[in-house]
Parts: sequence; structure tokens; C-alpha cells
Amino acid sequence: MKYLNKITLGLILCMGLMTSCKDDDEIGIPGGIAVDREEITIVAEGGTEKIAVSSNSNWVSSSSQPWISISPANGLGSADCSLAIDSTLSEKSREAQIRFSVEGQESKSIRVIQFGYGKQIILKEPTVEIESSARYDDRYFDAVISANVAFKIDSNVEYSFEGLTDADNENELESDRTGWIEMPKADDLEINLDRGYRPRTVKVRFKWKANIVPCTRVAKIRLLPKNADEQLIDNEGNPTGEVILTVKQKPALRITDDRAGDSIAILAINEKVQSMINFDSSESMLNWNYVKLWEATDKLPNGDKNAIGRVRSVQFMLIDLKDGETLPKEVRHLKYLESFTIQSNANWQIRNISLGEEICELKHLKELSVYALGLEKLSENFIKLGGKVDDSYVGLEALNLASNGFNQLSDITNVVNQENFPNLTALSLTGCRRVDIIKDLSQISGTNEYNGKKVGLHINLDNPSDKSAFMKLLTWDSLRELSLSYNYIEGELPDDDYITNNLTIKSYQKNDFFTEDELKAEPSIYLTKISADTCGWLKTMNKKVIYQHDESSTSWKITGQDVPRVLPNARAFSFNLNYLTGALPKWILFHPYFVEWSPETFIFAQEDEAKDSKSQPVGFNNIDNVKFDYKYYYGTTGEKDEEGVAYPLYYKRYAAN
Repeated sequence: MKYLNKITLGLILCMGLMTSCKDDDEIGIPGGIAVDREEITIVAEGGTEKIAVSSNSNWVSSSSQPWISISPANGLGSADCSLAIDSTLSEKSREAQIRFSVEGQESKSIRVIQFGYGKQIILKEPTVEIESSARYDDRYFDAVISANVAFKIDSNVEYSFEGLTDADNENELESDRTGWIEMPKADDLEINLDRGYRPRTVKVRFKWKANIVPCTRVAKIRLLPKNADEQLIDNEGNPTGEVILTVKQKPALRITDDRAGDSIAILAINEKVQSMINFDSSESMLNWNYVKLWEATDKLPNGDKNAIGRVRSVQFMLIDLKDGETLPKEVRHLKYLESFTIQSNANWQIRNISLGEEICELKHLKELSVYALGLEKLSENFIKLGGKVDDSYVGLEALNLASNGFNQLSDITNVVNQENFPNLTALSLTGCRRVDIIKDLSQISGTNEYNGKKVGLHINLDNPSDKSAFMKLLTWDSLRELSLSYNYIEGELPDDDYITNNLTIKSYQKNDFFTEDELKAEPSIYLTKISADTCGWLKTMNKKVIYQHDESSTSWKITGQDVPRVLPNARAFSFNLNYLTGALPKWILFHPYFVEWSPETFIFAQEDEAKDSKSQPVGFNNIDNVKFDYKYYYGTTGEKDEEGVAYPLYYKRYAAN
């Protein structure tokens, strides 16, 4: 009996839950009523249209025009309503609103457009106003277009400015006046006129770009019949040759040439790149993280005191620039910028991002880091930042292009090279892989693709053009840091003879070394010259050093002048995790800073268990990564004249300590 009571109680609870769920479902109808249509278009002859009404209450309907009747006109709960629409004798269209209402709730409206006998294109909203900026995914508007004739968009869009002031130079703004609306594809405008000229309604999406101009931008977009012989009429029945969609975009904040303007520019850039790091606009810019200002005690650019309080460096991180986007143009307003960093773009491997031309206007820029953004090519005027083609630029000293989508080294070195960037001392091209790991490079197609995707920076040193681009880096004397790690570099490194034949200064010269007196007078000379005391062997022509891979290998007996003068000032050089084969040449093994390069990690270690495009196992054949012996390099005693040792004084630095 107790068991039956429990079953009965359970059934009652289940029924209660089911009833509760049903009530919740009904309560969930927005506004207490819903309809299945928002727009109805119909021909001049009229006809009948069906509307599904959903409600859990009493509802009533009404029409704003007598030429539409509704049946049933009211009811309780859900129903299918029939609209009877009279015919019209007019050439022009007419419009009505149908409303379904529940007491105490907001009504639902349906727009009814009845076309006349004339041919028309009707815009629901002929004028659209949009914001100056928004998140990338929100930069669009939808235009609702009804027509009884096939139509197209005129390719000649009329762009203009409104509200220009005397302070605005229209010529400087010209590049921002046009092209800020992306037209829909022709397929998006297709309407199915399957019953003669029965009208149809389409929703067409227009994308737009952010406005950086401090005035309203206007675009007039004309809709025309596909057949030029077809004559449109307007809503007054008058012949017309065009229907115009007018788009007005709100002006951007005016960015002035002062500290306040810098703060507005940073906030605008940060919003447009959709950074996860925010700047608190309620705080002074002095307190912003990732922003540094010029101070009176700094060595001001060109001694310009107007730089005091302006932005000296800024970083934007954890961003979300979409495929096809460009670095925001507001960067050009940061005119005293010395260091700029933008990094960590979401899904950068599958996005192509452009730096744009505006960053190339920053004449005081010394350090530029564009890390994991999605760059495929450099901007057309990027060469200006080198300081050679335009001497009003100070010239970059450090450039980080790591983790971007470059496909060919020449795309970089044709622009960024010793001639164009004479002040550059640090260059990073690490990790330019769009595809993380490929164990066999023979799987890369001739178009530099793997499984249909671009692989990134693929350099085949057996290819003359790739080798030539690579040599532009190796013959760059002023570089102190060069990173080429984790790319798709394959083939054999240029050997000593090839290198020597391509060097202007073939071996180390007296002028490459500093004296103690020079070091005392100018300590920074350490960065641009070599210690004659520690590395003096490089100047010798008779003292021989012996290098032998192992007991069975052929030994090298060389003097200091036999070492090709490659990257003489490079304190850091790396090309690990690539696909290189063959021998490490003398210009590496006897380089004065070879041990500082941490060669076991950053030179010897190529991609593990991988093959190059010839299906050869990668790795160097004249070193042992595990048992590499530095005796030839810094010896075993640290004595200055230790026999057969290249740089004996380094023993105390790298071994004894």
C-alpha cells in the first residue's frame, strides 16, 4: 500500500512539473504574442496572405488601411490569420501596417507593401545613420529593399564630407573620403521574379569601415534597374531614373596635436584592435600601463620641447584584428612615438593583416615590434622608417617581425636591408610559420602550401633567389642580433668560399677591434667593436687552430685571417628548429661570439626527426650536439698563449666560472 502511495505521489509531481513547464513555455513568448512575418509584399492585383499568430492570451488585430481585412480579427491562443488585400488601380505603391496586440503588452507590427502597376524599387529606410566606429563584427547595416524589377547597384557611389571646418585640410582627408562602404555581391541582390513582376523583398548587408575624420561622411548609393530600358516611378507616380540609399556616418573625435590628442588616439586604436587590455580614461595618461611619456630630463627628439608629455612608447596586446583589416590609422597622430608594439592577434596564422601606410609617418620611431599579427607583406612606404631614403627620419634601430605570415624572405629583405636601414642593429624573423609543424618538407607544394594552406617563411638555400635574400642578412655588418629560428629554412648554409666571394671586407681587420684607451673613453664601443685582447687571434696569419669533428674526420688547420668576416658584431644569432643540412662553416664555428650564441640550443638543434624537401634527414654533419668539444675555441687552461686555441681568454668566462 505504501508502495502504491509513493507511485501516486510521483505521478502527481510529474504532472505538476509538466504543467509548470508548459506555463513557462507560454510565458516565454516575447511580449505575450509573436508573428511569423515582418514584411509582406504583394502585386497590384492583391490577394491573400497567411500569418501565424502565437499567444497565450486574448489578442486583437487592426489594419492601418481599409484595403486590408483580417480574419479572424481576434482570438485566444495561437491561430492562422488570413489577410485579404484589395487590388489597386494606381501605378505607384501603397503601404499599410498590421498590428497584433495583447492587453498591457507591446504590439507586433507587420509592414505590408502593395506595388502598383509601375516598376519600383522601394527602400524601407532611404537614409541610414551609422556610428563612427564599432567592433569589427558590428561594422555593418542591413538595408531592406522591395522591388518588382531586377536591380543592381551603380558602381559610381557619391562620397562627400559634411561639417568640414577651416582647420580641416580636405586634400589630406581625401584618402578617407571614399571607399569606406563595402558593396554587397551581385548575388545578394538577386530577387526571384518567378511570377512576372510579383514584388519581392530582400535584406542586403553593407559593411563599413571606421571613420577617423572629425566630420560626417556621406555616401549616396544608387539602385538601378538591370535593364536600362525599364523606367522606374517614384511613390508619387512620377518617372525617375534612380533610387538613392543615403548613408551618413558620424564624425570621429577630433584628434588634436597635443597630449590630449595622443590619449584619444590610443583609446581609438585600442578599441579598433579589440584589445583585451584596457586603458582607464578616467586616469591620467601618466598612470596608464604600457604607455610611456616623454619627460623633460629625456633626450628629446631633435631637442623639441613640444615632445614633453607626449607619448614616447605604447603597447597593444591580446588583440583581435580580423582578416583583411589594417592597423588603425590613428597611429599617425602619435607623432613623437619612439617605440611601438602590437602583438598577439587571435588566430593570426589564418589572417592577413596590413600595417597600412600611417605608421610610416612616424619620423622618430626607433623600435617597432609587430609580433604574431598576421603580416604577409610590408607597407609600400615602410622603407621610410629606415632613415636612408628620407633623412628627416631617425631610422629604426630594432625591428621585430616574429610570428607573421611572410612567404618569401625577399619580401622582407628587398625593403629591410643594410642600405635602407643603416641604423638597425636587431632584427627578429622568428617563428614565421602559418603551419606549426611539417616533418617532411617534400609535402610543401610549389606554391608554398601544405594541405591547401600557406606554410609561412620557406627559404630553400639551394634556390639562388632565396640564397641571395639570405646573403643580404649575412652581409649586414651592423646587426648585433639576428633571429631566424623556427621557420622553414632548408638546404646547406653558404660555405666559406661562397661567403668570402660575396663579402666587401673578407676577413677581420684592425679597425674591427677596440683598444683599452678607446673603451675607457667610450664604453659603448664594446657594442660595435671586438676586444683585441680576447679575440686577437682573428688578426693573425700564422697562428693555427685545429678543429676536428671526431678522430675519423678531416681536421681544419686555420689562422684568424681564414675566418670570413660575417656579422662581426652579432652578440645573438639563431637559426634553430629549421631544416638545415650539411656542414657548419668556419664563419660560424670560429665566430668571436659563437659561444655567446648558445649554439647547442640556438644553432645545432634543427627540427627533430624531420626531412627536407629532398627527403634527407635534417641536421649538421660536422658537429655532435651532445658531445660538442670547445677545446679548439677556448682551450683548457685560460692561459693567453695556449697552443692551438682560438680564444683562450674566453675559458675563464665560459668554463672556469
